[in-house]
Amino acid sequence: MTTSRTWRHWLVRLILGLWGLQILWLVWHFAPEAGDLGRKLAQGQVGAAIRQEEPLYQWAGALKTIIPPSATYIFLDDYSTGKEIEVRYFMAPRRHILLAPDIPAGFLFYALHQEDAAFLLIREGHKPLGPGAQAALHAPPFHQLNLPGPGLAFRVDPRRLPWGFYD
Repeated sequence: MTTSRTWRHWLVRLILGLWGLQILWLVWHFAPEAGDLGRKLAQGQVGAAIRQEEPLYQWAGALKTIIPPSATYIFLDDYSTGKEIEVRYFMAPRRHILLAPDIPAGFLFYALHQEDAAFLLIREGHKPLGPGAQAALHAPPFHQLNLPGPGLAFRVDPRRLPWGFYD
């Protein structure tokens, strides 16, 4: 009986020792993030800590400093992804118009002119652009903003948009 009892104690100690080593490794591995998270917890910024890690939030934050609160912007995105709602929340009280990413150039120019939009935002700049966005890249009224992030942003001068029949 003492042999089986010693063997069981040895096995339990081995498992507990390995578990303890795993905990020590996790503490060492996540120490920098834990310190940052602890500081943000102490300051009461838990939600902000999570949002600041997301590139879309950082991009929207940079846009928020550029786009005046009284301005209108057109956002090209698929409504089904739900990212449009997040950007809309961050950008409030700016006027927001959602259009599909594959919008024809004529309708995009019409919407920009009709709504007097000063900015055009494209959430997914790394995907192939639709015809409207491609036309915006090369048209003189569009000035691309150099912002790091997942999307493209353009300052639009609606007075310089060619007006009339687009297609």
